[in-house]
Amino acid sequence: MKIFVHNRQTSRRPNARKLATLARFFMLQAGLPTIALAQAGHLKSECPWAEVSLVLTDDAGIAPVNRTFLDHARATDVITFTLSPMPGGGAGTCGEIHLNVERALEEGARRGNATDELALYLAHGCDHLTGANDRTVMEQRRMRRRELLWIKRARRDGLMAGLWAEK
Repeated sequence: MKIFVHNRQTSRRPNARKLATLARFFMLQAGLPTIALAQAGHLKSECPWAEVSLVLTDDAGIAPVNRTFLDHARATDVITFTLSPMPGGGAGTCGEIHLNVERALEEGARRGNATDELALYLAHGCDHLTGANDRTVMEQRRMRRRELLWIKRARRDGLMAGLWAEK
């Protein structure tokens, strides 16, 4: 699985290599490809993820995406897309996770840790890519528990350190 990082914001620059490593770790924690996506017909069980793009954005960048694709007229923290392979194209499914770095910095300052906040957005996006839904309160709680566990494991494995590029 290839992971690409596209930085479209200027709030603060994450370390692209570390962020990609963390994304790969979260996708593996989620167990890809997932049975849920295969059963829903979104990918064949033998079809691995070809690539995942991480789009680093801010409120001004994520709001139009949210409005266009989800019909919500506001900025948000993370938006995830699953893109099926093109007929005749390469094998594998592609994913795209839009991460609002500006929001992660603001919420991180309020909650005490911007690194954990950005990691939470990334874990949440990976959780959605692998088939999880948060339409109900129960699903939201289940996802949050799982994502916090992944972050705890990532910290234990040293993957949270250096997530931000040097200033």
